[in-house]
Amino acid sequence: MNMSVVSGTEKEDLRICRSLNKKHGLNYYYAAAFFPAELRRSVYALYAFLRVPDEIADNNRSGGEERIKAELSAWLGKWRVACRKDVSDEPVLRSALSAFRRHNIPYGYSEDFFRSMFMDSEKREYANYAELREYMYGSACVVGLMLCYIIGFNDPRALEYASCLGEAMQLTNFLRDIDEDYRQRGRIYMPRDELAACGLSREDIARRRFSPAFRDFMKLQVERSAGLYRRAQPGIAMLDKRGRLAVRVASAFYSRILVKIKQMDYNIFLGRARSGTAEKTVLALRTLLTLPGGNI
Repeated sequence: MNMSVVSGTEKEDLRICRSLNKKHGLNYYYAAAFFPAELRRSVYALYAFLRVPDEIADNNRSGGEERIKAELSAWLGKWRVACRKDVSDEPVLRSALSAFRRHNIPYGYSEDFFRSMFMDSEKREYANYAELREYMYGSACVVGLMLCYIIGFNDPRALEYASCLGEAMQLTNFLRDIDEDYRQRGRIYMPRDELAACGLSREDIARRRFSPAFRDFMKLQVERSAGLYRRAQPGIAMLDKRGRLAVRVASAFYSRILVKIKQMDYNIFLGRARSGTAEKTVLALRTLLTLPGGNI
């Protein structure tokens, strides 16, 4: 649908979704600007739909696990009712419902996402990478899958590649946010067995101990994430051409975080690895001109 013919209510709903995107996900927000207008509307709706439960799971400091579960259950309940009745009085859910209907996004992906949000209210550590991948499937891989339906794809293998890219981005975020996730939420998203293999434990993160062993651990994780980006790249060409540039830009933005971590000598306790607006602009231009955005 053309942006110029949406109703007043739809425009206000879009404004709310767009503001949530801008407030909470700048990498995603800047990359979304490279979608054509008719897709951007649905991308903003999807982000807002996912962000609300994510905020409940991550930033609910007024109550414990049961309070988080209750709020997540309430939001999930509203979503289920919206899907059943094809209507909602919540702007974000109304926008998401429209996007799901317009692009035939499988409903099951939304349930997979909520399953991981509930995991966040229960789990503080992950025993191994297989366990972490189970969480990442719902928290990130299905986001890539849903975006495939919004963009359109000409080969079913695009879904597998999109899932891989979602995993790469989520793992990148986890590496960048190791300190923040522990200090603000008491969570460690690094596989416990892999920490132990490097002679590390929860205490190293709790006490913010940077050591040669921690550097080695981070190198392994950064290379794992970089490998996922490389594996995901062939799938972008399987997407509808209208959405390829935006996905390439998003991939460049997120993979650049790995470069920043390397520039910090893998010491993520020094601060949050991030790119400024000017650097994002350069990365986007390089992507547009098909120039390399930096080796990982």
